Amino acid sequence: MVASLSINASLLEAFAAEERKHLQSSAQKIALRPGEAVATEGGRPLVYMVESGAFVERSYYGARTVPIVHIAGPGDLLQTNRLFATSGLYRSELRAIHLENNSLLAWPVDEFLAIVRTSPGSLLYLCGWFNQQSQASRQQLYEAVAHSAYYRLVNLLVGLANRFGYRNTNGSTVLLPLRLTVKDISECINVSRETGSSLFNKLRRRGVIGAGRFIKVELSRLSEYAATLE
Repeated sequence: MVASLSINASLLEAFAAEERKHLQSSAQKIALRPGEAVATEGGRPLVYMVESGAFVERSYYGARTVPIVHIAGPGDLLQTNRLFATSGLYRSELRAIHLENNSLLAWPVDEFLAIVRTSPGSLLYLCGWFNQQSQASRQQLYEAVAHSAYYRLVNLLVGLANRFGYRNTNGSTVLLPLRLTVKDISECINVSRETGSSLFNKLRRRGVIGAGRFIKVELSRLSEYAATLE
């Protein structure tokens, strides 16, 4: 599943000042190092919002062995299935991947819903957010059927570069400060780890991706190449 982008405003901005203050004061803040996972199992079910950094969320439903993968950034909501039903969720994983600052705001589901229901603006926000996720899922399904894995990888990298990338001084290279594994990338485009590694290395050989602590993406070259794959 490719990275999905949040709607322009944060959930907090949908609240009036007093309601926003209430929501913030009731949140538990969780700071994590790159590669560190959140304990999502056991205890009261929680819903999360990314405050800073980036996270990989994996959700396994029923007996499904292939996860639904979501790369999230600031303002994105995580573990949202818990707002509606918990029985369908088999297990989930949530891991920090930004090389700098990673933090989450967390609320018990019942408390979060109680606060949100007091604000028409926040309810409208959630409706818009879930509509966007639905559209993104349909687009991802279309790409999985209509496009090659190579196209999906290029499209994923363009999206991540536009959202999380730092533009280098030369103006053409974008640095991705994300600790993404081959497994992460492969699951995002629904291929095996071996296939994902092969495709990623193919882009390296073309000079589109460079090695280093940061993933280096030649965005203009990558965008031009993506256009040839459509």
